[in-house]
Amino acid sequence: MGDQDATIRKILFSCLLAGIIIAVGDFKILSFFKSNAWVLKGDVYYLLRIGGSMWTWLLISASIALAFPRSDSASPLRLRVERGSVSLKMAAISICLSAGLGGLIAEFLKLIIRRERPIDQEVYVFRAFSERAWSTSGLGLPSSHAAVAFGGSLALITIFPTLRWPALGMAIGCGFTRISSGAHYPTDVAAGALVGCFANYLAGLWLRRESWKHNRTSK
Repeated sequence: MGDQDATIRKILFSCLLAGIIIAVGDFKILSFFKSNAWVLKGDVYYLLRIGGSMWTWLLISASIALAFPRSDSASPLRLRVERGSVSLKMAAISICLSAGLGGLIAEFLKLIIRRERPIDQEVYVFRAFSERAWSTSGLGLPSSHAAVAFGGSLALITIFPTLRWPALGMAIGCGFTRISSGAHYPTDVAAGALVGCFANYLAGLWLRRESWKHNRTSK
């Protein structure tokens, strides 16, 4: 999985660089996207937005698992990973794991950072810990949709590298829809993308562990 890992590292670096650039003009970028929201409307908007839904990744994972139900140890449909191999069923589970972890980590960070969604385009608003301490409703940093979208997309790229551009397009597009709708600042989305990268790293560790276990038991 060396090539896939290199791709993930490039994406992570790009997210960090984009986050730094976005942070400088957070309010201006938000204003631009909101005033040009017509670019993402109708079917295109909803097609991209569902990339941040856990239901989307459950459907994709189930489709992969059901399409290749017999990827046993002798099957060419098994995936080669570090020190072993895993079935496509296990790889499909890793997609759900990556997307799900991205969403959960993002929700947890919202409770800590407590920055609210865009209200005034010139001022950040932070919620006091004494106010709805355990509710993430109305909190935006990081974007859970972006975290789920990037977590799922990066896991899909890990399994099927040839899908890197459609997968990345869906994740980035999902981020754009969250900004153009006024639901998130650009920095919310950039932070969500970083969370998705981290979630994919954790899911990758689990996938490698499964490959090592299979390699030991098959000897």
